[in-house]
Amino acid sequence: MSAWYEERQSALKIRIDNGLVITMDPRRRIITQGTVVIQGNRILEVGKTAEVSTRHPADKVIDAQGKIVMPGLIDAHLHCVQTLARGLADDVDLIAWIYDRIYPYEALLTQEDTYVSTMLTCLMAIQTGTTCLADPGGYPMDGVAQALVDSGMRGIVSWAGMDQWSSDRALPDNLPGKKSTEDTLAAMEGLVKKWHGREGDRIRASYALRVEPNVTRQLFRRTKELADRDGVLIQMHAAVNRDQVEWVRRHTERTTIDYMNSLGVLGPNWLLTHMAILTDDELQMLRDNDVKLCHNPGASVHGAYGACSVGRFPELMDMGVTVTCGCDSTAANNSLDMFRTLYQLATLHKEIRVVPDLLSPEKALEMATVDAARALMWDKDIGSLEAGKKADVIIVDCHRPNWRPLHPFSIVPNLVYAGEGVDVETTIVDGRIVMEDRMVKTMNVPAILEQAQATAERLVARLPYTLAPRWPVE
Repeated sequence: MSAWYEERQSALKIRIDNGLVITMDPRRRIITQGTVVIQGNRILEVGKTAEVSTRHPADKVIDAQGKIVMPGLIDAHLHCVQTLARGLADDVDLIAWIYDRIYPYEALLTQEDTYVSTMLTCLMAIQTGTTCLADPGGYPMDGVAQALVDSGMRGIVSWAGMDQWSSDRALPDNLPGKKSTEDTLAAMEGLVKKWHGREGDRIRASYALRVEPNVTRQLFRRTKELADRDGVLIQMHAAVNRDQVEWVRRHTERTTIDYMNSLGVLGPNWLLTHMAILTDDELQMLRDNDVKLCHNPGASVHGAYGACSVGRFPELMDMGVTVTCGCDSTAANNSLDMFRTLYQLATLHKEIRVVPDLLSPEKALEMATVDAARALMWDKDIGSLEAGKKADVIIVDCHRPNWRPLHPFSIVPNLVYAGEGVDVETTIVDGRIVMEDRMVKTMNVPAILEQAQATAERLVARLPYTLAPRWPVE
């Protein structure tokens, strides 16, 4: 993004008129013939077009007649460095996925590679209405952060900490994350100091731990101390499937959350992802400590984790636990379209429990907006269209066959059950128009696609394993 473009966009006063505005405010108002006024990077006013537009002459007016105007979607768990790994780890169990396929891939990545991977990630996010992502970590991460800056996306970056390994969970010798406890803490802390609050707070950083078998007691405790000191989030994959939880039980005589609770590290700044295998007591521990959870249904059904079939997310939400959602990665889910995730959230648990109203489309949308903002400790600024909040806004084209017919009672159900990322027409992040009329303004799309393909082919050629198609490719 050019300096001129950033300066010009930050000074613009934008008015979006005549839209069907899904505010996600505390009352969950949906305003017909509504207007959203943006000044700089914040929302100035939301209301009826007839009342608001006359008060706010604007530099740019967007007519959203017959279109939905809503908060940008928040992907609360998205591995940017894995986007070039799409197809490398399909149809294998979790342990093989991590240790045999993904860690060897990540061991090859340079800063330039992670930059290219993240630019492709951001392109898909912007084109499908995601305006904010939380990256739970990889290596190296400066490339990820710089791509967020250049693409115009909002996001959180982190270093995925690990400080132990064993013969049954071996790590490649050249994996950058394979460090001592002190070096891991220094890497995490350095990333937070360098990137947290950058670009007018459009870029944040968090602490992160990778998976239970690669984290010592000391790293758990000291990471929590640093995150509390710095007032930031801690991200971690936890209780992903039965194999991981059984590993924890064999080594600690406790299940994952019980073990973390015994260490005294649970608290409201944790965002724990996947969380497929939990006991009744652990549900209570999560609620009592206000731990935030991220459900990735696409990754679970792709990798057979069990988060949908035996997971306890409906019960956790009934208990008042904040549960958000994410796509995970193109290596774990293959799709970064949050509209597909919304559909999965609102349907899979119903089918498994045979309860047709178990999780409503309205709740699914909350999970990707206001609940996600709270889980990321960003709810004062994003997640809803309200005066004073950051202007992360998308416009969704309803003049498409999958939206017809549309009634007042089916606005949100149509969005969740029938909407697709390709329906997103315009994406605004931090008050800047990053896509308009399906044209991305902050990146050279053909160049990114070409560079991503070339980089991925180079990486695949260097992998310590080979993959072959099941069917002949002539």
